[in-house]
Amino acid sequence: MDILRRYFYGQLSSQEECRVQEWLAEHGEDPQVIEALENIMSELENSDDSGVAESLASVKNRLGLRTRKAGRILMKVARWTANVAVIVLLPLLGAFIYRLCDPETEWNELKVPYGQTAELSLPDGSHLFLNAGSRITYPTRFDGSERRVFIEGEVFAEVVKNPEQPFTICSGDVNVKVFGTTFNFKSYGNTECVELLLLDGSVMMDVSSANCSKQITLSPGQMVQYDRTSGEMDLKYFSPLRYRGFHENRALHFYNLTLSDIATDLERYFGTKVVLMDESVADKRYFALFTNNETLEQILMGINVDGNMKFFKKDGVIYITKK
Repeated sequence: MDILRRYFYGQLSSQEECRVQEWLAEHGEDPQVIEALENIMSELENSDDSGVAESLASVKNRLGLRTRKAGRILMKVARWTANVAVIVLLPLLGAFIYRLCDPETEWNELKVPYGQTAELSLPDGSHLFLNAGSRITYPTRFDGSERRVFIEGEVFAEVVKNPEQPFTICSGDVNVKVFGTTFNFKSYGNTECVELLLLDGSVMMDVSSANCSKQITLSPGQMVQYDRTSGEMDLKYFSPLRYRGFHENRALHFYNLTLSDIATDLERYFGTKVVLMDESVADKRYFALFTNNETLEQILMGINVDGNMKFFKKDGVIYITKK
């Protein structure tokens, strides 16, 4: 379990962190894993961390936990955050911690493989479409004063309105408060851009991270993009009447996304490895919309309108480089 210790001490690369998160989501309830986590937490608890109280309050607020047991567990979690600044802000860890704090609630989890999409009806009648590579954790019943789900990935949602039991999506450092509405939300752990797009109703994005603390409420026809690296939030406008989601004829839209994020999206969507061979093209941004079930090659040709890149396929892998 040495890799877990290195993870909580912030000694892994971003790719390694993503793999550990996925592994924890799959094996987090294994007794040996829990014992290893407790040992690591004990180590961290013995350190003198001035940021523990502040971290504890932040974690409680983000996860909406109020029980006495939650407080004890979150005190340990707070010590994680004081040592590893982003540990509870990662999408998959929020659900894992929440389940530790509330073991009596029965939770369901759905993971969508690369190259596929899924459709899901929640206990309250809300209807979701999940894009490739997405994961959702949700309770068997929505008891209590709220409806809370954890999502890492992309979801097109039609949420049933219930003011007495508000609906919240948790995805790492981003919470989306839903007031009965139709929207598209995209928040993958291995891409920089988080995107919320509203077609009908009202939603609020609440960001709480080391480099951004902001809330923004959207009206239909508005979308917001949050860059996890820079902390910047950008409000944009679109036409709800012309919008086509990924669940409609495999539509894809890229609003000012870097080629690096686009390549990762295409990997998930088509289940095909995409490699950027030249880092100089990775940060170039593109606007593109595809609504006719285009192939991967057609999408790359459509993006490459300026002719500045070239791509080729070898042994099932797409390689992209500067022309």
